[in-house]
Amino acid sequence: MFGFLIHRLVPASLYAGQTAFASVSEIDEQLRRCDGGGEAIAVLDRAKLHLYALMERRFRPAEALALTLKILNLLLGRRQFRARYATLAAKPFGLVVDPSNACRLACPGCVHSPRVESLKLFDWAPATLSQDRFARLLRLYGPYAIGAYFCNYGEPLLNRRAPTFIRMAKCHLMWTGLSTSLSVERFDAEAYVESGLDFMALSIDGATQSVYGRYRRNGNLQLVLENIRALVEAKRRLGRRAPLLCWNFLAFEHNRHEIDVAARIARKLGVDQFRVAIPFDVSWDDPEIRPARVRPALRRFHRLSLFSHPSNWNPFPEAINEGALARAFGNSWTAGAPEPPNPGATCHWLYKNIVMDAAGRILPCCSAPGPDRDLVFATLDGDGGDPFNSAKHRRARSILAGAALSGGNEPHCARCEWDHTAVNIGARHITSYFRASDAAFFDGRSLRLLADW
Repeated sequence: MFGFLIHRLVPASLYAGQTAFASVSEIDEQLRRCDGGGEAIAVLDRAKLHLYALMERRFRPAEALALTLKILNLLLGRRQFRARYATLAAKPFGLVVDPSNACRLACPGCVHSPRVESLKLFDWAPATLSQDRFARLLRLYGPYAIGAYFCNYGEPLLNRRAPTFIRMAKCHLMWTGLSTSLSVERFDAEAYVESGLDFMALSIDGATQSVYGRYRRNGNLQLVLENIRALVEAKRRLGRRAPLLCWNFLAFEHNRHEIDVAARIARKLGVDQFRVAIPFDVSWDDPEIRPARVRPALRRFHRLSLFSHPSNWNPFPEAINEGALARAFGNSWTAGAPEPPNPGATCHWLYKNIVMDAAGRILPCCSAPGPDRDLVFATLDGDGGDPFNSAKHRRARSILAGAALSGGNEPHCARCEWDHTAVNIGARHITSYFRASDAAFFDGRSLRLLADW
């Protein structure tokens, strides 16, 4: 046990052990000296076997395959992001997927708000993600991705296959998370605990039904609390620390007085964390719902409530999809024509995450499409293409980096005013992922190289 703790928690440099830094930094330096096209791919191909051999000395063979692919993809993505290429050889390292487009709640400002639906402000039709469609997404990007977040605008728990999707992602050695209102009946808590889910955000904005229901319309607080109890009991019964349960409390003027009460309820129920967050302004939809002036905060009720716990990094070692990883390892990244570096701005979404709704529509970010927002960039179908390099993706990257507008029907990204730096799966997920795999081997310098972009 002592040796395990030393191996996992103490930086290897402190006891003359080897870390990943030397190999990762050498590959990164070689990529910086090349053109980012075919030359960059050649660098990765030459480094692949050496890096795999290094990983295999510390990890199981299937884990070594996955880590090699994910590290090389991150380094290539970092290089192409900084050069602002429009056509990418690197794959997205984050998958944002809606298992269901539907939701039984009607929160103000959401695509499911009655007023929003009556005004047809968004193009968001009901749909349920099929296992076949999700499998196609994993075939394209699963071996390279760090994580999958199963939620955008729908309630993921409405899809009975959601635990299966989570396990499929975990079998590609990915971090997994989702966000839910938890106001659903026929909830199988045990299935979610056994799925390998790492993180579950619980959207609960009140401590009493009257206050909670002001924003979470159609939500049933008593049902939510019962489902939390079921989750905590399932974790206890199965001996699992995951998923980490985080009660997310959006602070509005009408509910700020219940923050401390809600935190006490969360602690008593056995929730791991309690987060106070500042919501978007939805007063355009309901003038009586206004954000409160409070300080965002995170309370950890358990010391070991890690974002990604080492024991859940690979919960199914005998079920890793080694065939998919081996096929990806045997293939080379596909290089486009060399492109001159562009010093312009960009949006991190276009390089780091891919978003898919339950109908298979590929979106550039977490924003919802609508009549004045051209945000359906592609559809995931069986044609074998790469939706992350759709024509609209490439055009959006070019425009944001400074290319001239053509005067035609440009992607909405050309006039987007949202934060271009925040993504659903980003630097903290990369850092947490590799720390969970082996915090001693992936030391601080290695993590900065992989996550700092």
